[in-house]
Amino acid sequence: MSSTQVYHGSCHCGHVKYQLRLTLPPALGPDHHLQKATRIYKCNCSTCHKMGMFHCRPIDTYDDFILISPSDPKELGVYNAFGGKVNWYFCKKCAVRTFGIGGIWAQEDLDVEKWAGGEGGDGKPAKVWRTKALEDVKGFDGKPLHYVSVNAITLEGVDLVDWHKKGWIAYYENRERKGTEPLQVRNEEPFPGGCF
Repeated sequence: MSSTQVYHGSCHCGHVKYQLRLTLPPALGPDHHLQKATRIYKCNCSTCHKMGMFHCRPIDTYDDFILISPSDPKELGVYNAFGGKVNWYFCKKCAVRTFGIGGIWAQEDLDVEKWAGGEGGDGKPAKVWRTKALEDVKGFDGKPLHYVSVNAITLEGVDLVDWHKKGWIAYYENRERKGTEPLQVRNEEPFPGGCF
């Protein structure tokens, strides 16, 4: 049985704050990356491995992730990867890597309490940042690129050991993968060069 909950996330010093809506359990199995579902995984590519990225991707890239702080994403540090298509953000104050996006930022007014499932909200919209697709850049599926992946270690109130025991963490083989070869995925243990 699945359940949806909003999780708060932040860097170590609290300068970066975001919220993420997750439906758990996540998609499981070797083709989980093809499903429209929450995905939790570790990739063994050199970028993800060296950044210590523990991917947690929501179902709806636009609606399930909001940046609360800082007031402007330009205040974040960023490392561009994969030809500049994906931006990996970190706090400039404490250097914690919080999330990556493939898309553009758009500021909106949002009743955050209502968005998080609160009873009716308070009717007071706050300025938040969401992401929208890069219309002129295509993702692996041929559609406009729109990617959000938070670093699961920056989520509050999550028991990552429990996720591991439940077999919810997938491990990707991207280090040796060539071109359009199918992605290898397993839940038992990381591929060579990866980590638990």
